[in-house]
Amino acid sequence: MPMIRYRQAMRSAGKHAGIVAAGLALSGVLAGCGDPLPSSRRIASTRVLAIRTEVITPLFPEDPAAAVRCQALPFEQVRLTPFIVDPSGPVDPATIEPIYIACNLQAIEGLFACLKGAFPTDLPSIPTCPVPSFLDLDPMAMSLPEPPSPCVIPDDGSADGLQDLTIPFATSLLAGGDVEVTMIGHLDGGPSTRECADALLGGETDVPNDCVYAVQRVSIGPIERLLLLASMFGVELPPELVGELPAPEDVPDGDRNPRIQSFSAVIVHEDGSTTEVGDLAPGDTISAAFGDVIQFTTIAPEEDLQTYPVQVNNGEGGSEERQEDYSGRWFVSWGDLLSGISDDPESYNEWSLLPREDQEEPERPEGDAATLFYVLRDGRQGVDWWWLRLQLEPAP
Repeated sequence: MPMIRYRQAMRSAGKHAGIVAAGLALSGVLAGCGDPLPSSRRIASTRVLAIRTEVITPLFPEDPAAAVRCQALPFEQVRLTPFIVDPSGPVDPATIEPIYIACNLQAIEGLFACLKGAFPTDLPSIPTCPVPSFLDLDPMAMSLPEPPSPCVIPDDGSADGLQDLTIPFATSLLAGGDVEVTMIGHLDGGPSTRECADALLGGETDVPNDCVYAVQRVSIGPIERLLLLASMFGVELPPELVGELPAPEDVPDGDRNPRIQSFSAVIVHEDGSTTEVGDLAPGDTISAAFGDVIQFTTIAPEEDLQTYPVQVNNGEGGSEERQEDYSGRWFVSWGDLLSGISDDPESYNEWSLLPREDQEEPERPEGDAATLFYVLRDGRQGVDWWWLRLQLEPAP
């Protein structure tokens, strides 16, 4: 079979790795157009804060002590987990009755360009994604199999609102592309998920308020591993990829999700005294008084930050190594934060239990309960999250 041009592979890998892991190109359209926009760190209604992808069926043995990969290879199964929240806390994904549409994103396309390129259409016109199989690879075929794109990911048999996806083997993925996944759902009392899907797919600019939309890039690679995989299967590759295969030791690790290692808090009371809360688990509840300040410290392992190749001068200058950077985002349903962002392995923030006047907040949150959310990204596609519930002590 032809060999692979390694320089071309590195050029594609650099472009692939340099994509910012914003994750969501669409957010739920959940507030009326005339409503005043809340602060970006205020959770005033239902929002999709992230979608995490995790490889749950790897092709090769994984280090059990390592973080879970979010970057996948063909024929690996990944799980898509949306982090949907409202002022009371995380929302069960099953309640929005989501459907997921996959589209093979070309290396030169931005997120959501793939599905948008099929507009206008409707849900019945989009085929169901076939489940990829090694039997699809025919060494005697003149080209690689090309699965339908876009396609509706078939129901994985669970009722949890999560979605499992088996990655296809396609030319666009070997050339540095990824899989774009669009999640479509609905809120109670609004249109059905089917109606929300047809509104989006029809190219409508004014979609229903109670529809939920989110788009996530499922990163495919590393491309060096893809090329070795193709060689192992005896697949004839396109002529533009002809050249020498990379050595196995030159293959970088796949992008892995970050891990929030610990979350601790100290409550500073209005009289200056403090209460040590210590380590907290996701979803724990803290009791504090109106006017208190909760100081948070969160730690993510610095050793989890990976290095990866990026292209120089559009590939003409080869590639260079770059290290991931943590990027945290904080959100609250009531009260004020010292900062909405953090970027260190050990990050600090403060939550003042006072209403924000510029947000027209009530004096006290409804039911004297509020929620804090934290979403941690690694500068690529990896993501992790954490949340805390607050119960305000009764007013004196």
